[in-house]
Order: sequence, then C-alpha cells, then structure tokens
Amino acid sequence: MNEPEMGHRQVKTFIGFVFVSGIGWVLDMLSYTVFTQLFIWTPAFSNFLSSMLGVTYVWSVSLDRLFNRSGYGKSIFLPIYWGYQTLSIFAYSLLIGAVVISQSNVLLSQSSMLPPEVAAKILITPINLLTNFVFMTFLTKFMKKEIKR
Repeated sequence: MNEPEMGHRQVKTFIGFVFVSGIGWVLDMLSYTVFTQLFIWTPAFSNFLSSMLGVTYVWSVSLDRLFNRSGYGKSIFLPIYWGYQTLSIFAYSLLIGAVVISQSNVLLSQSSMLPPEVAAKILITPINLLTNFVFMTFLTKFMKKEIKR
C-alpha cells in the first residue's frame, strides 16, 4: 500500500473511531450524569466508573470493525488496554476535578446551564479521544490481523 492510501486509511479509521467513541461517550456521559447528579458521587469517582463502561464498549466494537482484529489475540491485549485506560482515566478524572472548581468552568457552566461536573467532562473529551485513538492504534500494531475469507 502506498503512502497516500495509508494516510487515507488512517483518516477513515480515525473517523470510524470517532463515531464508535461517540457512542461510547454517550454511554459514559449518561452513566456519569446519573452518578454525579442522582447518586451525588464525586466527579472523579463517577468519571472512573463511567469511563470504564465507555472504553470497554469502544474496545469491543472498534477492534473488530475498525482495526480488523478479533479472536484470541483480542482477549490477551484487553488487560493491557484496561491498564492504560485505568491510568488515563485516573489522570483525566483528576483533571476533571480541577476543572470543576476552576473559575472558567464555573462561568462556562453558568452560560451553558450545565452542571459544572458535566461541563468539565465535555471540555476534556477531545483530548481524551485523541490519546485513546493513538494508544489503540499503537496497541493493535502488536496484534494479528483477522484474515477475511
């Protein structure tokens, strides 16, 4: 495959990843909102739990459909993915906690009429999406491709 085709394929994979991650993000946001607004759990703890739900969904769907990886190799790499995500979620949860109490988020929350916890999570989502895509692309390089018959 030549360079332009590889670039086109990566863009196509990224767009698909954005779509799959969008569904995972909706699952994440719904559970996060329930945890913080209904159960009144802390933003950091709520983000950790809701994010693990979302990333597990993204892992399952994107490996098969976007990265052409499935079967036995998928389950071997899942603990590595969860380990990375645990560190990533922990870091982003701390960031969300800091953003929640920042003055700029208070102003954003007031102008958007969103709870500060929800506004903070929305703010960090694009960075999180990009780092997740980069890690998943890296990790799948070590996995065997599924042979389509």
